[in-house]
Amino acid sequence: MTLSPETAKAVSTLSKLTLELKPLHPLFGAEVVGLNLQEPLDDQTFDQLMSAFNKHSVLLFRGQHITDDQHVAFSRRFGELEKTGFAIAAPNPYIYRLANVDDDGNVLAPDAVKRTFLEVNARWHTDSSFRAIPAMGSILYAKQVPEGEGDTGFASMRVAYEAMPENRKRALEGIHAIHSYAYSISGFGEVGVTQGEMDAVPPVRHPIVRTHPPTGKRSLYVSGHIESIVGMPVEEGRLLVKEMIDWCTRPEVCLHAPLATARPDYVG
Repeated sequence: MTLSPETAKAVSTLSKLTLELKPLHPLFGAEVVGLNLQEPLDDQTFDQLMSAFNKHSVLLFRGQHITDDQHVAFSRRFGELEKTGFAIAAPNPYIYRLANVDDDGNVLAPDAVKRTFLEVNARWHTDSSFRAIPAMGSILYAKQVPEGEGDTGFASMRVAYEAMPENRKRALEGIHAIHSYAYSISGFGEVGVTQGEMDAVPPVRHPIVRTHPPTGKRSLYVSGHIESIVGMPVEEGRLLVKEMIDWCTRPEVCLHAPLATARPDYVG
């Protein structure tokens, strides 16, 4: 196949690209400048992007205009995709659609089941920690958010762990938690998730402290999906989980990504 001069020039430019990054927070998070996610990324550019992700944990891409298919195609570059498994989330199993409007753009009624489902996702949690193989990350595309509101909060488990006293780190070694989606939604009433969908994700066990393979850095692994701590009385374990989540989500160590209504943003 022979490329046109214009295409060859574009490919050459992409292959030489060095990502421009702007810090979003003193401790983690970066904005990626000048990358168009409508276009396929060459391997060199993706490698730079992956290195940036491993280093900064949260990446923000401003001003993106992508289709669902482009969203999924970009996501596949990071590995095998997880299917949502919850029909109420979205008709596309690879896209978890969170909105307070229906498919026709009408605002949901105050008592709509989908609103309760959204409340489950509004608290601090680690996506898919209730699965035996948790997600490496999530890629969010903000199409429309309220003016002056709607920022998405991120907490770095690595930053939280590194800030802990050494004796506290040692005390957490070897502790495991049971993550359960059924427990996670149990306090919210009807959320539109069927019993069969819950049975498909039975409770799983994960360590409270783990190592990030690409960097070798240690981090906490806590989530609102934790039902209990192995070897602890239930209530004592839940108090420990609350303590850990409170530690990880202190305002000074959290990043709130400002997403603008007039300019669709993409956060990975």
